[in-house]
Amino acid sequence: MKQILLAFSIILLLLIGNSVYSQDTISTNYKNTIRWNITPMAVVGPKSLVLGYERMVNEWQSFSVNIGYLEMAPFTNEEGEVIQIFDENNKGGFDFSADYRFYFKNRNKFAAPDGLYWGPYTGYYGLWSDAEMKIIDKNVIKNTANVNSSFHMISAGVQLGYQFVLKERFTIDLILMGPSLTYYNINAELDFDLAVDPNDPIYKAIYDKILATSPKLAAFVENREFSTNGRVKFFSYGFRYGIQLGYRF
Repeated sequence: MKQILLAFSIILLLLIGNSVYSQDTISTNYKNTIRWNITPMAVVGPKSLVLGYERMVNEWQSFSVNIGYLEMAPFTNEEGEVIQIFDENNKGGFDFSADYRFYFKNRNKFAAPDGLYWGPYTGYYGLWSDAEMKIIDKNVIKNTANVNSSFHMISAGVQLGYQFVLKERFTIDLILMGPSLTYYNINAELDFDLAVDPNDPIYKAIYDKILATSPKLAAFVENREFSTNGRVKFFSYGFRYGIQLGYRF
């Protein structure tokens, strides 16, 4: 998905480049921008909605905040899989981030918020859901379990981005890269109908099934073990990227 967003960003650059640089000036009368972050819809799930606001502090600096609702796309079950997930409910999530932007005065052709920028950022990202899981062998249900899963991430880092201002009012904000130090708290509590030995390999298979919804998350957890209560916590690197569409006023 990251590669798709990168390709989309490059296409946007090509499509709007001529339009942007045909402008002579950009008005500094509009200090506020409201925007829609389309990235969570593509990466997390189509029901996610994150909105943002940017305010110019002075001629070359601004601050911005994003806040919104997240919801994971439904689990997919392959025919013949031993572990299958059904009846997802209580699904939800929350996204909050804030950043301070320094626009490059000597590099950018137009006044901010148009052009290249950098700045520190911080954010919280959380997802949670309950579901019923069935363990099936040769079309026979051997066991069922209630699964309570959650994923929490707190980040602080530095980002580099480029924002286009079109026709004075419309913006396309590309967060190109944003490395961070990130704290991860991942939980997958399992309540089986029939008792299962804590050392049973089925536990790892279930965790793998849950983590398969996010290859990036699975990569982080690959060499780590869940505790007996189904939780793993650790610090690692993170990365922010995204595309946001806005309107100035």
